[in-house]
Amino acid sequence: MRSTKSPSWTSGALLRLLGFGPLQVPAQVFGIDARHLRFARFARDGAALRVLEAHEVELAADAFQSGPLGGPLRSPDAFGELLRAVLERCSTPVREASLVLPDAWLRVLFTESEALPSGEEAREEVLRWKLRRLVPYRVDELRVAGLETAPLPGQPEGSWLALGFAVEALLQQLETVFASRGVHLGAISPRSLALLAGLQPAEGLTALVVVDAESYALVFGRGAAAGGEPVLHRYKAWSAALPLAARRAQVARELRLTRTFLAERFGARDFASVLLLAPPDLAPAWRDWLEEGLAQPPRLLGGEALRLADPLAPEPLLALGPLAGAACQEVE
Repeated sequence: MRSTKSPSWTSGALLRLLGFGPLQVPAQVFGIDARHLRFARFARDGAALRVLEAHEVELAADAFQSGPLGGPLRSPDAFGELLRAVLERCSTPVREASLVLPDAWLRVLFTESEALPSGEEAREEVLRWKLRRLVPYRVDELRVAGLETAPLPGQPEGSWLALGFAVEALLQQLETVFASRGVHLGAISPRSLALLAGLQPAEGLTALVVVDAESYALVFGRGAAAGGEPVLHRYKAWSAALPLAARRAQVARELRLTRTFLAERFGARDFASVLLLAPPDLAPAWRDWLEEGLAQPPRLLGGEALRLADPLAPEPLLALGPLAGAACQEVE
């Protein structure tokens, strides 16, 4: 069955799904993961952001159905009551906001492609056809969009395509619940790309690694604009029971393949920066793995790299960093 598109989906599809485009989004952002609903409001202070307020509520362990791309809420009404509680704590009414989701729920991949059709229906048909050849999921149940990025060196225009996809039932359900509380969701972004959009401008290729206990995302951006245009994205999940040695071997293999690809396609032997966002207990191991795999020591992601006017401690940064990055994004 074809997906039913919401108003926020039909205009600037991938730009709203991944948070890229020419107009600034509202500086108020919600974040959702399997266990938390968060909200933060920011004020722009020149090129930086200040956190004006932040709220968080814990979700039930089974609030969302499980699946490789996440799943719908088990009780939209219960979630709606938690959302109401967060909104009641806000200092001013929230009418427009962005949303950040886990990388597991909103996936991104890059592939070579000829120029896409200009018509909306024809474009979507081509994107779905491409995605069916690349992923093992039921594409008809997904919300799918594509964005043509700057071509790789030596390639023709329109040849490097970002594909974003997520479970339609999950996104539509969230949009409906937020709308029932008077909140229109504009941009919907995965955590890693939200963070990328919030980075300080840098020349060259920037590597960003976002880690939690059961997964990690690697995203690479290029160009001097804030965060850079994303050119490669990798997401990997693993069981919490996977031994540390096996994790290290998996990461080493992924980084080796990624570094080879970047060297061949971009001539990138080193990076403008390698940035790491990880829980404090995981950061030491990941710093070693990244230095070994990318041949460059990483820096722990801090407020100065994220254009935050005030520094945040590691735990608040894990929660609020992606929301701050989303507040820096731009959409059509």
